[in-house]
Amino acid sequence: MRKIISIVLMMIVLATGIGLERQLLRPPVPPSESGADYPAYERMLTNLKAMTVEAHPPGSKELESVRAYLLEQIRAMGLEPKVEKVTYTITDVMADMFERSGVPDFENLPPLANGLSHEDNFKNGIRTRAHFDENDKLILQNILVKLDAPATDRGILFSAHYDTKPTTPGAADDMVSVTALLEAMREQARNPNLQSDLYFLFTDGEELGTLGAKEFVRSHTELLGNIDLVVNFEARGNRGGLLMFETSDDNLDAVRYFQSASSRPLAFSFTTGLYLRMPNGTDLTRYLEAGYSGLNFAAVEGIESYHEKSDNFENLDRSTAYHFLMSALEMADHAARVPFKDGRKQDSLYFSLLPGYLVIMSKAESYALSAAAAGFALWYMIFQIRTGSLRFRTMIAELGRLLGWMAGAAVLSWGVVSGVTQLLNLSESTNNDAVFLSIVFAVGACALAVAIIRDSKLSLHEALAGLLPFLLLLIVGSAVLFQDISYLFSLGTMGILVVALLDRYRIGRWISSVVVGTVIVFLYAPVCWLFYVLFMLPFTPVVTAISVIPISIASALLATVSKDPSSERNRPGVQQPDKH
Repeated sequence: MRKIISIVLMMIVLATGIGLERQLLRPPVPPSESGADYPAYERMLTNLKAMTVEAHPPGSKELESVRAYLLEQIRAMGLEPKVEKVTYTITDVMADMFERSGVPDFENLPPLANGLSHEDNFKNGIRTRAHFDENDKLILQNILVKLDAPATDRGILFSAHYDTKPTTPGAADDMVSVTALLEAMREQARNPNLQSDLYFLFTDGEELGTLGAKEFVRSHTELLGNIDLVVNFEARGNRGGLLMFETSDDNLDAVRYFQSASSRPLAFSFTTGLYLRMPNGTDLTRYLEAGYSGLNFAAVEGIESYHEKSDNFENLDRSTAYHFLMSALEMADHAARVPFKDGRKQDSLYFSLLPGYLVIMSKAESYALSAAAAGFALWYMIFQIRTGSLRFRTMIAELGRLLGWMAGAAVLSWGVVSGVTQLLNLSESTNNDAVFLSIVFAVGACALAVAIIRDSKLSLHEALAGLLPFLLLLIVGSAVLFQDISYLFSLGTMGILVVALLDRYRIGRWISSVVVGTVIVFLYAPVCWLFYVLFMLPFTPVVTAISVIPISIASALLATVSKDPSSERNRPGVQQPDKH
């Protein structure tokens, strides 16, 4: 009967933790006709549909039409936008690319079949991304609007790009951002009590190497001392919640400002570290390089439509579109009322805990949490060894077993991914949610079954013999290499130790196991999901290996035998204390 209850509770814990994660990452429901945001939402969709009829890359006639429509909308608000032009040649674009990515070794590359030099072939590639004139020149045109606050010269810049790749209408990338900022501008244009200057910048040439943002930074050096924060809106997919995925350094005040402004903040500090390890860049990259503080937002699910024809008005998830609008309206409204002050110059660790709430701590506080978790884990392991409950070599053996389980899950997952991608003709850059979830579920179910069968014969401290040393290694390793994700291991370890201390009290043990197990699964689930979303299907083996950790923790908490001092001494493999 105990085993059945344990399995039922474990299923509840896993289902609840994963269900809470899905709620956390889900965008808000669009407003009904009676909702306060409905008029702005309807206008946004109308403008979005009008400006995503076809692709509009830099220099194209289609972009001229989009620009004319955008300027008409701004002037209809009673505002006069400033159009800032800059001319680039193909040589200029190529030089910028080489400056950012390094100069290719053209001379030592093999000859091309088309008879062109590698440099000419590179230039032809640039020509396919924009419409240059007969002299290989391109005019980029940024659109800047300033809403002036009467009592200050300090402000916040809101930015999005209005050009697209030649292959896509760009509904998500990035016209939904443009139309959301239009509505934020419309609302604040009627505000007579602005406490901060609000700048709205629509850049051209982002898809050609963020050249519009580069030109803005170059031509407005005077604004570096006036603009306190840049809020940039982007997209990598066309569905899912709007994620604040990148920040500048010393971001504690910026993240807290975001928390205060947003009713649905979605952010995890580890995504900035992951993003910096990827070969990507946005307009915010230029602003950060110039010394601005900033926040970067994007929808990251649905990458199969990224830069594709399917990134159109019809395929854009309406809840995702509304999350863009809500975020733009709330950030602009907060900026209009509360000036941003970046005074503490500290980095932060943060993560979404519930829809509408971020946990934010300074890096010093996060290191203190890591130190506390590591100290308590070390104390518990030493205590178990000194009281004779465990041997040191048993811990090492159990640690090896856990690592073996993770490696086995990764290898099994890798084999399944390799077979499925070949069978379904999926490329390495594919995000296929059904395939990913099926693989992780199947391998996770196997790991869970093995864990339950084994842990049902063990006491809690025996089941933790491998988990705690492993978590201790992860706490120390993340503190040294990747502190932004250390909360995952520190909080998990602290929760496990709480259950261990309540092991003598059966009811307390069960209640704490359910609560702690659910929280741990909930903390791990978005990390696993975002790792997959950012790195795509080939990263599934790594995600599967990571998922073994919360599965093993849940099994240890719920499948093990409650502590019974009278029988504990006779358990096989437990060192007996010396009576003398």
